[in-house]
Amino acid sequence: MGQISSSVIQKASVFHKVGKIVALAASTGAALVTVVSALYSYGVIGKAESHNSIGNLGAAWVGLRPSMDTAFAIGDTAHYAATIADRNGSILVGARPTWTTGDSNVAVVRTDGSVIARGPGTTTVSVVVGELVAHAKILVRQRVASVTVASAPSDSFVVVPEGSEMKLNALAYDSRGHLVNGRGVEWAVDDSAVAALDKGGVLTANTAGRTYVTAKVDGTAGRTGVSVIRTASTLTLVAGSDQRALAGNTLAQPVVVRATSRRGSPAAGQTVTFKVADGQGSVDPRTAVTDADGRVRATWTLGDYPGRQTLLASVATVDSALAIVAESDPVAANTRVTALVEQLTGPAGEVLPDSVAVRVTDSTGRALSDIPVRWTVDAGGAVEALAARTDSLGVVRAHWTLARKTGLQKLRAQVGVGSGARSIPPVTISAVAVAGAPTGVVVTSGDAQRGPAGAALAKPIVIRVVDANGSGVANASVQLAPSSGSVPDSAITTDAQGIARVRWTMGRSAGEHTLGVRVDGVKTLLKVGALTTPASPANLSFDDAPASGRTKERTHHLYALVTDVYGNPVPDVTVVFTTKSGSVTPARAVSDTRGRAALTWTPGTKAGEQMLSGAVRSTDVRGTYTIEVGAAHEPAPRATSSRSIPIRKEKR
Repeated sequence: MGQISSSVIQKASVFHKVGKIVALAASTGAALVTVVSALYSYGVIGKAESHNSIGNLGAAWVGLRPSMDTAFAIGDTAHYAATIADRNGSILVGARPTWTTGDSNVAVVRTDGSVIARGPGTTTVSVVVGELVAHAKILVRQRVASVTVASAPSDSFVVVPEGSEMKLNALAYDSRGHLVNGRGVEWAVDDSAVAALDKGGVLTANTAGRTYVTAKVDGTAGRTGVSVIRTASTLTLVAGSDQRALAGNTLAQPVVVRATSRRGSPAAGQTVTFKVADGQGSVDPRTAVTDADGRVRATWTLGDYPGRQTLLASVATVDSALAIVAESDPVAANTRVTALVEQLTGPAGEVLPDSVAVRVTDSTGRALSDIPVRWTVDAGGAVEALAARTDSLGVVRAHWTLARKTGLQKLRAQVGVGSGARSIPPVTISAVAVAGAPTGVVVTSGDAQRGPAGAALAKPIVIRVVDANGSGVANASVQLAPSSGSVPDSAITTDAQGIARVRWTMGRSAGEHTLGVRVDGVKTLLKVGALTTPASPANLSFDDAPASGRTKERTHHLYALVTDVYGNPVPDVTVVFTTKSGSVTPARAVSDTRGRAALTWTPGTKAGEQMLSGAVRSTDVRGTYTIEVGAAHEPAPRATSSRSIPIRKEKR
């Protein structure tokens, strides 16, 4: 009874509220029957199993089925149903629930409870009626339905050059064609001789051929064909390198290039394109297909402009072009070569202070750049090119080191091939090499002569003054100081070759003598030696010689002394001795280094004057030795000498 009363009270309360609404809505004064009918329809009065509801009014419970569902592909739809009842358990018709999902990236829900899968994962499906909420789960787990293998997502067939690597992609899709990520891949290749495949899907092309690659994801396999092709990876020049010809002419040899794969095998059937750089000249053919050995040939005609020209050979599969260089020699009739300076001067053996240079132009005066120039020197010296080719002004320079000798020297600049009737004549540049400051003095001839006293040496003393490079120094002042004898001038000057000649007259005394030679700026004093020998025999005299041992009473031991006009002993001359009384031993003798010849004279027994005579053989020089022989005693001897030449006075 209490429950009935409570129910009646609640219904009365509801009725009171509805009455207000009805009163407001039915301002025209609707009949009471209509109001009652409405209360019954919406479950306020009466005991119907189901009733209509005004919005969510009267909802006391909400349920959601199924509690969990699974979608196996993106785009799949799961259907959820919400049940709404009043407090009596009667299902309310016309309730308006609100549907939501916890993560819209996983699934979204429509107003009719249809849940559409958006991405892998799990989320909550909720239905809300007023303050009432019911929950369910939705699991989106993609099931692999197909697998595609490619090197890129848009590729359907894999082509890979021989010897290269390529990363393959295994693309798994669900039943609705959506990509399935995060699954492991099992890789396999049918023919590993053609290509190798690692666990990460990296394909290595071994040799030209065709095979198949399989990728398996969650038990579902995908398969694609792989074609390993032999392509050119390198272009090399086989023949026709380092050629040269006159500008505008065709090279003597064809240009041959070869295409090879990464493994070095010939790349046949590749299209090679030839192109002349900067529009210089022409090539025939412009394109060619490599033969079985990977080779193509082309004929190259150089352009009219001299210098280095370039031909480019390229193939589509090689990133860079092969550059082939040939030398276009200038034509003599259209080339002018001039020296910037024709005459130079510098110290012998040293680098000229200014560089030498030539300018190369055509017949109109236009500068020719990039033209090779060769330098050659005559008679020693050296040249160092500062550049092998002319610059943008047509000029090329070099450093010239002169030869050590003084005088005129020449340097030649050669442009072009330098031979044949059409060659360009070389340009000659001259330089006068002069000596530097004196640093030394040497005697080139006339040293260590022998000459008789008072006479000039047979040969002149030749002296040379040199600089640091050994070149003769012209006009150098030379001072002379003889220790004996005389020279015509004590100060002389060198000639153009640095030479000075001296006539040295020996003094009166025999022996070793020196001639001092001094040059301004040279610290060392040069000494020239000469040996003064005695002049011709001029005197013969006798002198007593000490006796050796016991001798006879009348025996005389003597020296015959041979001297020249200056009193110098004369050695190595033969003296002949004669006497009219007694005996002399030896009858002839040769003078020693002191000009002496020893002899023994035994006079006769006859009293009176007795004489010993001596004569220098082959000369008029005579000498006598006279004694008086008496009965009681022997007087002192008297020695005399004679000569056939007058006494000469030494010049001072």
